[in-house]
Amino acid sequence: MFGGYLLCSLRHLQRIMEEKNEIISPVTILTGFLGTGKTTFLNHLLQNNAETRYAIIENEFGEQGIDNELVIRPDETIVELNNGCLCCTLNDNLYDILNELFDRRNEFDEIVIEATGVADPTGLAQPFIIHPLIKKHFPLTAIICLVDAELIEDHLEETEEAINQIVYSDILLINKIDLVSVDYVPVLENMLQQLNPLANIVKGHKNNFPPIEFFKDHEKLENLLGDTYKDLEHDREELTFPVQKPHAHHHHKHTEEIRSHTFTSTIPFNFQVLHQQFLIYLSFQSVGLYRIKGLIWLENEDEQYVLQSVGKRLNIEKKRRWQQAETKESVIVFIGKNLQRQGLQRLLNRCYARVAKQTY
Repeated sequence: MFGGYLLCSLRHLQRIMEEKNEIISPVTILTGFLGTGKTTFLNHLLQNNAETRYAIIENEFGEQGIDNELVIRPDETIVELNNGCLCCTLNDNLYDILNELFDRRNEFDEIVIEATGVADPTGLAQPFIIHPLIKKHFPLTAIICLVDAELIEDHLEETEEAINQIVYSDILLINKIDLVSVDYVPVLENMLQQLNPLANIVKGHKNNFPPIEFFKDHEKLENLLGDTYKDLEHDREELTFPVQKPHAHHHHKHTEEIRSHTFTSTIPFNFQVLHQQFLIYLSFQSVGLYRIKGLIWLENEDEQYVLQSVGKRLNIEKKRRWQQAETKESVIVFIGKNLQRQGLQRLLNRCYARVAKQTY
């Protein structure tokens, strides 16, 4: 009931500001370590809130983006989706994107930022906390951290990023609870509560996510982040957009050993060999691997396929039909710690269709 009251209050504030021609657009940041299910949850939001027009900001780790392809395929900085939403890709300066979104604020109702899997969410949250004008028009209402029920203990042990994502989020969504025992879920809840006593903890999986809106608490989020930005102030008094990036800004350095390796190819893969070789790799050779994601071309197939792997799990499924004039190619990204690029290339070479025909 309390969450519902907050939601109604936020909608009421929106109506008041719209009457004054001062449109506000609530902002939600989705965070969580690599492979926790952020894009799946984002698609769930889009499908279950068809009446809401979203502006989606994709922030990816690596030299070539894949996650934006899993939601939509933007060809410009900001594009309109067929469901009425907007999408853009964040490369460097969030302030530039917010300036452009402010000019197009009549085209959307809310903003969702999907953070890279190794991002410290405080960097993305900074403009919404320290800049008065951004704070006024784009209030940050939630930082939602997705937690992989199967792998969270490994993530916490191996990386500082996973800890920061949990500590600085006000909603912790334990995802993939269908993949662990019922008795283990309370253990995870207790562990997360110890790390972040102020957070609301909810549970779900890809076929049954909870209604997050009722757990958002803007005031609670400000209290959670208050100490993080207490020494930062915006260095100029701006009365209108466009706003400028402040000189004093948040710095975050990813764990140095974590790297992404991107491979592209115009040779199709043999499905059976690809599936076999990747399962062997994941079972016996994938030390330090956090995530594989790719859009692939399979031999004798008219559809593009999505390849994803988290932990030891491998999933390959159809995405869409290739367009008639489209160049067929595969893009696969490996993300992990101390991965050997030459070894990954040899893995892929064994899976190409022409090699598969000669060898198997």
